[in-house]
Amino acid sequence: MYESKRYSPEPIELPLRLALEPTPVAGCAGCAELANLRDRSRGVGDATTVSDCNVLMRRHPEGHS
Repeated sequence: MYESKRYSPEPIELPLRLALEPTPVAGCAGCAELANLRDRSRGVGDATTVSDCNVLMRRHPEGHS
C-alpha cells in the first residue's frame, strides 16, 4: 500500500507595504484628517482603521488638480 507524505510548504514572506502608503495632498483638509486618523490609529495598534484610511485616501483624489 502507498503511504503519502503530508507536509506543509514553507510560508511565503511578503514585504511590508508601509512605503507604499498614500501621502496626503498639501492644502487638502480631507487628506490631512485621514492622515492624522491613520497616525493615531497606528499608535494604538488599530491596523483595520489604518488600512481603511489608506483606502479612503487612495480613493479621495477627486478635486485634486
